[in-house]
Amino acid sequence: MKTMQKLRRSNCCASLYALMKNSLAQIIFSVAFAGFTYAGHEGINWEMQRKASETVFSGNQEVLPVQVTGKVTDENNAGLPGVSVVLKGTQKGTTTDSEGMFKLDVPDESAVLVMSFVGYVTQEITVGSQSNISVSLVPENTALKELVVVGYGTQKKINLTGAVATVGAEQVANRPVTNMSSALQGMLPGVTVVQRSGQPGRDTGEIRVRGVGSMNNASPMVVVDGLISSMENLNPNDIESISVLKDASAGAIYGSRAANGVILVTTKRGKTGKPVVSYNAYVGVQKPTNLPDYLGSYEYGKLLNEGLVNEGQQPRFTEAELEKFRNGSDPANYPDTDWLDLLYKGSGIQQSHNLSVSGGSDASRYLLSFGYLDQKGLIKNTDNDRYNVRFNLDSKISERLSVGLTSSFIRQGISEPSAIATGQGLNFSIVYANRIPPTVPNKYPDGSWMRYLDGNPNAWIENGGSIKDQISNGMGNAFAELILFKGLKLRGSAGADFYFNDKKTHLKDLTYGDGSYQGPNSIRDDNFRNSRITLQAFLTYEKSFGSHNLNVLLGTSRETYNYRENGIYRRNLPSNDLTDVNAGSTEGMTASGLSYESKLGSYFGRVNYDYQGKYLLEASVRYDGSSKFATDKRWGVFPSFSAGWRISEEAFLKNVQVVSDLKLRGSYGSVGNNNINDYLYIPTVALGVNYPFNGGINAGAAQQVAANPNLQWEKSTTFDIGADLALFSNKLSLTADYYNRYTDNILVAVPVSSIYGLPAPTVNAGAMRNKGVELVIGHANRMGDFSYNVSFNVGINRNNVEKYANPAKTKRIQAEGYPWNAFFGYEAVGFYQTDEQVQTLPKVVGAPVQKGDLIFKDQNNDGVINGNDRVDLGSDIPKTTYGLNLNARFKNFDLVILGQGAADVKQYLQDQVQFAFVNGYKAQTKHLDRWTPETPDARFPKTHVSQWHNYAISSFSVVNANYLRLKNLQIGYSISPKVLQAIKVSSLRVYLSGQNLLTFTKLDSGFDPESAENAQFGYPNVKVYTAGLNINF
Repeated sequence: MKTMQKLRRSNCCASLYALMKNSLAQIIFSVAFAGFTYAGHEGINWEMQRKASETVFSGNQEVLPVQVTGKVTDENNAGLPGVSVVLKGTQKGTTTDSEGMFKLDVPDESAVLVMSFVGYVTQEITVGSQSNISVSLVPENTALKELVVVGYGTQKKINLTGAVATVGAEQVANRPVTNMSSALQGMLPGVTVVQRSGQPGRDTGEIRVRGVGSMNNASPMVVVDGLISSMENLNPNDIESISVLKDASAGAIYGSRAANGVILVTTKRGKTGKPVVSYNAYVGVQKPTNLPDYLGSYEYGKLLNEGLVNEGQQPRFTEAELEKFRNGSDPANYPDTDWLDLLYKGSGIQQSHNLSVSGGSDASRYLLSFGYLDQKGLIKNTDNDRYNVRFNLDSKISERLSVGLTSSFIRQGISEPSAIATGQGLNFSIVYANRIPPTVPNKYPDGSWMRYLDGNPNAWIENGGSIKDQISNGMGNAFAELILFKGLKLRGSAGADFYFNDKKTHLKDLTYGDGSYQGPNSIRDDNFRNSRITLQAFLTYEKSFGSHNLNVLLGTSRETYNYRENGIYRRNLPSNDLTDVNAGSTEGMTASGLSYESKLGSYFGRVNYDYQGKYLLEASVRYDGSSKFATDKRWGVFPSFSAGWRISEEAFLKNVQVVSDLKLRGSYGSVGNNNINDYLYIPTVALGVNYPFNGGINAGAAQQVAANPNLQWEKSTTFDIGADLALFSNKLSLTADYYNRYTDNILVAVPVSSIYGLPAPTVNAGAMRNKGVELVIGHANRMGDFSYNVSFNVGINRNNVEKYANPAKTKRIQAEGYPWNAFFGYEAVGFYQTDEQVQTLPKVVGAPVQKGDLIFKDQNNDGVINGNDRVDLGSDIPKTTYGLNLNARFKNFDLVILGQGAADVKQYLQDQVQFAFVNGYKAQTKHLDRWTPETPDARFPKTHVSQWHNYAISSFSVVNANYLRLKNLQIGYSISPKVLQAIKVSSLRVYLSGQNLLTFTKLDSGFDPESAENAQFGYPNVKVYTAGLNINF
């Protein structure tokens, strides 16, 4: 041993020592582990490789390494950077540089190089006698392999015969979205998402698939990993794919709940291989997309005086007072308060962190992820904290039996200030900040709060209390799959989804600087609980008979849904610092609670058949029974049929190189909707209906809802025809669809006599139709170091009510022949310019009309403006939506641009928003452009303070809200793998991103086209600027 140590210390004997050491170790291991194979270990490998300039020993035989250089090109003979070049059977390898060049040492001429790159066919090259190798990779026809998640399974995209749109993980990655609904905006044709608020934790978008499909709840069904759920609390980093089933053939497998479309969310799972640790994070800041521009005190006072004079009243401010507002010489008594600036004092900081570990073997695969979102609001004490944990497991017990688990847990805290004046949340503070004039101070000189009418929004935000939701949501789905024999599988699953929300509303009493008191303080605790237990079992059979391919699915499911809520209220707590309900007085205490349960039983089946991959047929049926209907009306059948023809597989197109794929498809089917209240078919009795008897008030009960035992399913029947086309080796693609959906038996309330004694009963008496077209055009290409893909999608939908027994015509119209819930009012055609016009033109009876006021069109020419002259003014549900997606890469840089917009959409700017001084509200800069005798062509009518004629809903206040928005802009840079090898990092990318950066619209400045009403009545939408990184170890 001493001799070996001396040899080791001698530089000239290093190679000899290595040889002796390995030979000795080889002898020892061959004796001790006879019959075993040792694969090696870092630092202990029988073949020790050196750099090309060094000698390599293997056992006692000297071997010289072979250095191989080469170039990898694409189909256009351009160098392909980033190609993985690996010595087969080892972990040794390299990647091509920016010109596609590589250099690698191999042990001998028998070595095999494996070359792989995303989107190209992997190639294996034997080195042989070559010292320089040139390889041209061939693009992979991914369309032939791409799988799409459909109901209870997956299908190859080329074999789809229904209307299904998909979004992949990479399309939602790294965007600063706090919920998945907003991530779908602009991504898919026929899927409309309207986000009306940016409030932390309450910014879920309103999703509609192919228009409004019901007069009740028209939201699509959401299925997450096989269980009914929602989009609200999903961690975007956990998403693998999202499929939207838009027509009846795709959704009929879900039967009674698919009438408004189905959204299938699939989360990520582990993959075979060594563990991969990923960390994704970003931090950013939020800003309002738009805010109204209000007049300062001086201009406000002048315009208010003008409005008062126009109505024959005395001015509110003297010239001397106006001058003090203008020069700011006495801010205590003549302030110029910017109430919005005081309101939006929150930091707006938003950060997200996600850590995941995934990997596994052929026997077992796993994924474990942890997510954290912290969102501080634009207003103080407005926050959203969310923790996500997910664990997905797949295990192969034997060649025939596999089991798995999908599980997640979410803990979320949402908080906002409360307003003691009304007991409401944040929105009332926003309303008041938009209402109080700039001539009113926020605080008195001594620092105490000023009170204006109902109070002070800033006092409520800082000292008025809070509303806090503590949400816990746990979901788990365990499954097992058994191969009964070749082609036949039995799968069973048991899932549960539990949702708990503990809500505390704490109102603190306040004393203002003028000595006025606002109270009393109070506590209300509400507990909301719901659970859904789902049991499912189904058989799948897959078999090929020569050119015939068959896939059959048969299944059954049982669901039980339970809901319970309880609330308790007490007031007059000894201190505002106390938050437990038992600290309050029992005087005035209230308690409430309710619960209900519903069940759904189902049987379903689907058959897919194709001949030579050219002629495609699919048929499905679902038989649902719901406890929401009477026994003899409980069950409904929902069938569908679809067919496809892959024309590109026919002989006459087979050799047409320009056509990569061409498919025609059509479908017809029916789906249902049972998203209605429970127990409508039986008389229900409400307790707590007290009545006088024998000289006193006695506790009682009474029926309060009219029962209807004849209620049936709402049913939607859809016809869809579409085409899918791919050209030039899939570089150019096009998908087009036309659909016609008719929804009948819609549940509505019908008119009843005033002496009926109960609210109107619910009956199947409504019908509506949605029809439209959808188009997606995509293009992808690579030119050397530069690659890109771009896609444009557009969806056009027309909605019409075909039957409705209880028409309503107020500010919105619900009647036959109109789009559902469209705005309804007068058509404004200008201003009265002369006294003669005021006297002679038709007007609303009794209206105090003056020169400069709005003229409404007399639609029926009867000389009077009344309800019969109202017309459809449009809808806030867009008739046209579109999106533009661009992804580009140049060397290590990448760029993502998402544009999203809507056309043929209106927003209603209510009177307080559209006109100055209504109900004590203030005035905006736009109101300076008003009618006067000197400015007859102004934009706004004559200024008033209480002129109700102009405030009637009309085309003047229902305005064009078409828009194009830069929804997301992201620029990233990936560090070179060669740089990262030294720190054991697989990949590292840094990026800058912006959300809602630019909006192009004709809507007034200060108003967001998606949430115009929120300009004064709610939390605004937000821009988000972020910086982030993605690391894989």
